[in-house]
Amino acid sequence: MPLPPPEHSLSAEEARLITLYAQGLIGAEARRGGVPAMLRRLGSVQLDTISVLARSHELVAYARLGAVSRDKVEQAYWHPRKPAAFEYWSHAACVLPLEEWPYYEFRRRAFRDRGRRWHQGHPDVCEQVLARIRAEGPLTATELGGAKKGGPWWDWSDTKIAVEWLLDTGEVICARRTGWRRIYDLPERVVPAEILQADPSDADCLIHLVGVAALEPRDRELLAAGQPERLCVLARHELQRRDSHHQEVRAVDPLV
Repeated sequence: MPLPPPEHSLSAEEARLITLYAQGLIGAEARRGGVPAMLRRLGSVQLDTISVLARSHELVAYARLGAVSRDKVEQAYWHPRKPAAFEYWSHAACVLPLEEWPYYEFRRRAFRDRGRRWHQGHPDVCEQVLARIRAEGPLTATELGGAKKGGPWWDWSDTKIAVEWLLDTGEVICARRTGWRRIYDLPERVVPAEILQADPSDADCLIHLVGVAALEPRDRELLAAGQPERLCVLARHELQRRDSHHQEVRAVDPLV
C-alpha cells in the first residue's frame, strides 16, 4: 500500500538542526544530567577497542558535554558501587542503560535456542565458571583462568568462550570494567529485582526497542546520511523470523 504524501516539509538546514539536537550535539538540554543522562537520552553508546584521540565511548561524551573527566565517563558506564548501565549486543557491542535489561531478553532467548554464537562452548566449563562467580564474586576472564590460548585475536580459551556465552544468554552480566577488561557478575547481584523479574515477550521487546529508536534514535547520523534502515536493525533481523508479529511492530515503526 503506497504511503500518503508528506504533510510537512523541511529545509536541509532544519533537518540538520533536528538531527544535531536529537543526537544531543546542540541545545542546553543535551548537557543536563551529565554522562548518565546522556546515555539514557541516546539509548546506547557503542564500544570499540580502537583508540586514537580516545576510545569511541569517551568521544561520544566529549562531543556532547565538553571537557568532562574520563573518570566521570567511566563511572557513568561502569560505576563500581551503583551500576546504572550494562554491556550487551544492541546494533553492536554497546553500553546500555540498566533499565533496558529486560528488553534484550528476545536476543538472549535467540542465543539459547541457537546454542552457540561464534565458538562451540562446553557446558561443563560454563558450569565451572558460574560456580566460581557465585562463590568468589565478580571476576575477570583473567581471574577465571585466562582469556586467550595464545594465537590470533579470536583464539579464545575455553574459559573465555564459556563466560562470553554466559553473557550472551544472560546468566552473567558485565556492568563494570577494570583496565578495559570486563568484570563478570551474576545479574541478581547487579540488576534491581523489579527489572530482573520482568519477562516481556519477544514482540514486546521489539516494540519497546523500536519505540526507543523512534523517540531518541541511536543512529541519527545514519538517518541524515540516507540510511534509515539502521534505526530498525534490531527489529528487522528478528521480524524475518517472526512473521506473526509484523503487524504489531508496524503499528509503532513507520520504517519497517
